[in-house]
Amino acid sequence: MAPPPIRIRFRRSGGFAGIPLTAATTADQLAGDHAAQVQRLLTEAEAPGGAHLVPAAAGADMFRYELDLDDGQRHRTLAWNETQVPPEVRPLLGTLTSLARPG
Repeated sequence: MAPPPIRIRFRRSGGFAGIPLTAATTADQLAGDHAAQVQRLLTEAEAPGGAHLVPAAAGADMFRYELDLDDGQRHRTLAWNETQVPPEVRPLLGTLTSLARPG
């Protein structure tokens, strides 16, 4: 029996216009490298870039990215201000941003 897919809730807030974007998808709907990155983010003991829930962006025009990951057994919420996003996570956030809609 295959494990349940990792559910992803994404939110980008802040920025010049201040319009939040949200997306909900599963890891199996993403390209293989992005799905693997989601798996690592959920299972690694230490999140890349020291991700954790951080205060609102310090700069008025900065974005804040939040990922909520859940596979039915594990749950993890990660957040980065725009300047804190690790290079290895940027492509995933770019893809999720392209899937997101105002909300």
